[in-house]
This record gives sequence, structure tokens and C-alpha cells, in this order.
Amino acid sequence: MCVGYPDSPQSGIKPRLPQPAVLHRETYDLKTQDAAIAQYNATIQTFYREQKMNVTGDWAEHSVKRIAIPKGVRLREALQILGFDLRSFDNKSSSLFVM
Repeated sequence: MCVGYPDSPQSGIKPRLPQPAVLHRETYDLKTQDAAIAQYNATIQTFYREQKMNVTGDWAEHSVKRIAIPKGVRLREALQILGFDLRSFDNKSSSLFVM
């Protein structure tokens, strides 16, 4: 049980990407996807302003930056800990890792 008053007005619910941006059937429709992402960029900017969030750039830009540099678990190290003997890729081998 909590007693007291909220510290600030209730936050809004962050909008989701529209389905045409993420749902594809048998093929990609990049024009529809690009239009949906552009729409979402505008929607999320409005949300940021309403929530008084100091966010520069749009959703697409943030998403690219977020995945550009791998963080967290490193696959190679995790596999070595599990006992896989991995060798680095060389131009003579046709596979990336040899076990």
C-alpha cells in the first residue's frame, strides 16, 4: 500500500510503431515502411515535447545509434566459456568459425 501524492503528473503512454512499419507478408514494401517510419518519427517527436523530454533527433536516428555498436554479451566469449574451441576467420577458410 502506498500513501501520498504523485511526484509529477502522470506520464503518457509511449506510442508504438505502426503495423505497416513492422508487419510484412511474403515481401517487404519499403515505400509503405518508410512512410510509416516517417509518421512515427513525427508522432514520437510530439510525444517527447508533450512529456517535456529533451530528446534530439528522431526515432530512426536513435535506433541506428543504439544498434551500431554491440553491447552486452559477446558471442565469441560466451561460446568459449561453454567449451567451444573457436579460431578466428582467415581468408583461406570458408567459414567464420571453425569448431
